[in-house]
Amino acid sequence: MDPGGIPDSDADADDRLGGHLAAGWAAYRAADLVAGLREAHAAVALAPRHGEAWYMFAFHLERCGRTGQADRCFVRAARAAVDPQDPPYRIPFARFRVLVDAAAADLPPRLRAGFDEVSLVLADYAEPGLLEGMDDVELLGLFTGTPRPELSPGADFPGITPSIHLFRRAHEHHCGSRAEMAAEVRRTLFHEFGHYLGYDEDDLTAMGLE
Repeated sequence: MDPGGIPDSDADADDRLGGHLAAGWAAYRAADLVAGLREAHAAVALAPRHGEAWYMFAFHLERCGRTGQADRCFVRAARAAVDPQDPPYRIPFARFRVLVDAAAADLPPRLRAGFDEVSLVLADYAEPGLLEGMDDVELLGLFTGTPRPELSPGADFPGITPSIHLFRRAHEHHCGSRAEMAAEVRRTLFHEFGHYLGYDEDDLTAMGLE
């Protein structure tokens, strides 16, 4: 067996696995679950010992609402002999909202008033349009709209509301405990709010908004 858990007799199997994974993740970004499940099925059939194959399968099952099956695949991914993946930390949506509210309340006093100027959008997944031009498979959060320093007093921007988007499933996928979840929600909220205020990455780090 080669390092990917694929039979040596199939010389191009590793390339085919890479193709299925790339196509599957692209389908996930586009919310094309039919294509994604097809690629995931092919990946785990080709390399049943490969963690990323099961992980991608779990992502698509989860997004289809088949959470129980998804969690079983996450377990397979975590126990895989090749490229194992950490399982997600599950949290109810209501609890996710509580963590977001707690993080907002923890904003430094000099910044908290400006938080009323943005809309807070909580969702399980980022819509495909929000991922355009990005390399990430999913997003923890995103600021959309016009940053505060670029707003002119009294200016009218019809249809454009400064918004901070936070995504529950991505936070679950990136966290392994309750403490990690609370810290990541806080970090993401502060980071995206910092973008509204017009700070760059260095500014965010210096102000503790990273």
